Amino acid sequence: MNFGEYFRALRKSKNVTQKEIAEEIGKTTMLVSGVETNKNKPFAVSDLNKIAKFLGLNAQEHRDLLKEAAKARGVFPSYMLRYFNDHDEAYQLLDIFVDKEIGSSSLKKIIRYVEELKNV
Repeated sequence: MNFGEYFRALRKSKNVTQKEIAEEIGKTTMLVSGVETNKNKPFAVSDLNKIAKFLGLNAQEHRDLLKEAAKARGVFPSYMLRYFNDHDEAYQLLDIFVDKEIGSSSLKKIIRYVEELKNV
């Protein structure tokens, strides 16, 4: 799923119109439509933060919105970059994943393991 499809589904799940989003961030409905059809790039982070608040997103939904927009731009979201900048080990771990070409099934196992650690 691309960002436009993701955003449209999120907006509709909250029963909000393109016009309401446009008014909230001070942009045109045409721009919002363009984002949803992938004719325009994702919204700026400042607009995404306003949208998240307007839609009443919880913390995880907000992070997911920022993550999906960043992926569409080919960058890491700023909250992840802050973490990487504070933890060189995170870069090292990603480097290992890339170097060893760790695939989805192994990554899913690692995620489950880390989730278990988080609950300890």
